[in-house]
Amino acid sequence: MPLIIDGYNLLYAAGVVSSLDGSGTFEQDRLALLELIRSVVDDEEIRQTVVVFDSAKAPPGLPRTVRYHDIVVHFASEYADADEMIEMLIERHATPRRLTVVSSDHRVQRAARRRKATAIDSGHWIDLMRRKRRAQNKAAQIPTKPIAPPSESEVSRWMREFSEIDIDQISRELKPLKRPTPPPTPPKPVDPEQAKSAGEEESEKPDVINPFPDEFEDDIRQLGSQLGGSIFPADYLDQIAREFWDDDDKPSR
Repeated sequence: MPLIIDGYNLLYAAGVVSSLDGSGTFEQDRLALLELIRSVVDDEEIRQTVVVFDSAKAPPGLPRTVRYHDIVVHFASEYADADEMIEMLIERHATPRRLTVVSSDHRVQRAARRRKATAIDSGHWIDLMRRKRRAQNKAAQIPTKPIAPPSESEVSRWMREFSEIDIDQISRELKPLKRPTPPPTPPKPVDPEQAKSAGEEESEKPDVINPFPDEFEDDIRQLGSQLGGSIFPADYLDQIAREFWDDDDKPSR
């Protein structure tokens, strides 16, 4: 995401002010601020970062635009102040909706909002970026436990534990799975024509004619009673009578 930063505004918000107590210079503070920005902004965003400083405190003879590593640094020598140059940069930006403007100046924040850019206070922004960087550094310092092969003692312990398992006993104790009973096979449909033919064939079979008069029925029943009653069916007795008796041999009453 592109960044436009109000340089001196952020410098004071971040507390990089060695020039105020005489222990340093403005040039040292500017370099310290640029290094701070490099330490908290991601690599992809740092290549889209622009820092604007007022020209009143710019070193003499320095070009109005310089590049510090991947950061573009402007000195607003042709403008009334840094705020005016930042307004111009916001107005000319190709993708203002993706732009973030870091400044505590209300004039700059209003200019950013007019173009739908994101405006954020300098102190709030540097606090957020510092916390983000600390969290990233902390996550990077968490050691990852290497995956090492098992030691000889671990292998020996596993061998002892698994060697005590009786595989045959486990197999005997396991009950075989009961196979599901297949559903009954439905009867095959009967062809009406075949059923009709079968009925006709049954009707064509001749009826069994009893060759004996009714007077022998009592004798046959008596014989069946002597042989055990209902042990032999009547049809079987009729067959015996047909085979061994004829009209001349019929017993007389």
